[in-house]
Amino acid sequence: MGKIFMVSLASMFGILGVAALSGCSKEDAAAKKVDVSAMTEALKSGGSEARENACVELAKAGPRAAPAVAALIPLLKDNDAEIRRLAAYALGEIGPQAKAALPALAELANDPERRVVMQVVNSLRSIDPKNYSGLKNETSTAP
Repeated sequence: MGKIFMVSLASMFGILGVAALSGCSKEDAAAKKVDVSAMTEALKSGGSEARENACVELAKAGPRAAPAVAALIPLLKDNDAEIRRLAAYALGEIGPQAKAALPALAELANDPERRVVMQVVNSLRSIDPKNYSGLKNETSTAP
């Protein structure tokens, strides 16, 4: 009985491990499919929906989207709260390579929209955990 249980348990952990690894590769594959250059252009010239979608796609690309940081920063002052939130989200997913956005993100921490502020807190912690780790841990506001 004990031997069967141990074999079953080992099999289960093996399956879970493979599933976890395959999930990682799917995320990596999705990140590699994002056309960072095209999404950066959409941030500059697209309408509201196009800019929202571009922010989400750039967030999927993670650190690969670092060249888009300069185009994302102005969106932190957009009139549309959802654009501001998604720009902050994308910058947070880019991570430490988005340090140029820290002053604009810190300014956005006073935004009247709570969901924007929640995302700003998460993004600041993601970009610069050493200096912003003391910020209150908020729930994710990812799309």
